[in-house]
Parts: sequence; structure tokens; C-alpha cells
Amino acid sequence: MQIVDQRYLDSANRYSTEPCLLSILDLGEATPACPATMEELRERLAKVLPGLRRGRSLIGIVGDEIVPEEPDSPCQGIALARLIQSVAIELHRLTGDEVMVGFVGRVPKMQGRYRLILPFRCGTVANAALTLAIGLIDALLRDVPYDLEAGLAELRAIAAANQPDPGPTPTPSIRIAA
Repeated sequence: MQIVDQRYLDSANRYSTEPCLLSILDLGEATPACPATMEELRERLAKVLPGLRRGRSLIGIVGDEIVPEEPDSPCQGIALARLIQSVAIELHRLTGDEVMVGFVGRVPKMQGRYRLILPFRCGTVANAALTLAIGLIDALLRDVPYDLEAGLAELRAIAAANQPDPGPTPTPSIRIAA
């Protein structure tokens, strides 16, 4: 799984009325092979991110996907892309920014590639949250340890560094006699 293209879009764009991060995600060979694998992934995520919410996206419930009825049929990559989006939104939320709406869609004529839209107040934080989400999902799929606390600490530091400076306290221009 990797991001193959990214762009920061101004507030006037086709995906959102707010500034957003447009990312093209290439799932590569990471798509889970069956519905059971996706369910196991969701269970692991619930343990490491207990506050993970299933927020409404523009095209349905993020992280939930109707899986094929046949137990041996492959899962659709859109389910994994939506789950990554949901985790990125939750990680972004943990920095103190309430991001609730995103968009996930297939890239036409490009197998395994998905367009992810993340509205943001700070693009650097949105990018870091998406990168952290991909790393976490990849580690959970491969069943290897992942230091989420260190990742969250770094994400919060990025968010704190990008907070607007309130500037000096203004001094009154007219003195008032007491």
C-alpha cells in the first residue's frame, strides 16, 4: 500500500467546500483475500483504536462494506480503502481537529487505485494522519507490531507545530484614566 499522488486542494474544489487533501492510494497486493480477513482486521483495529467511529462519508458508511456472499470470493479493495480513510479521520480527530466527512472512490481504469479525500484545517496534519493510518493497517494485515503511541505523539506534535500563533496581546491605543 502506498500513496502514488497527492494534492492539496483549495476551498473551491469539486470534492469539498473546505480545503482538502486528495490522495491516490495504490493498494498493491494488500487487498485482504476474504471477508473473514477484513473482519479480523476490524477487530484488531477496535483493540488499538477503541474510539474508532464509523462516520458518514459522502458515499456511505466509512469502514463498512457489503462483502461478497461467497466465503471464498475476494473482497473488494474499496472496503480496505474506506477502512484506511476511517482510520485516518480518527487519527486526525485525536489531534483535536473534528474531521467527519471524507470521500473514497475508485480511480477509473486503474486497478487497485482509490481516490481518498480528507478535508482539513492543516494539510500537514491530514497528510501525516493518512501516512500513519496506512502504516497501522499494513502492520495489522501483516500481523507485525506497530508503535501507535509513538505515531500518535508525532502526529500531535505536527498538529501543535502547525497551530496558528495567536501573536502578542494587543495593547490599548488609548489610555484610560483610572
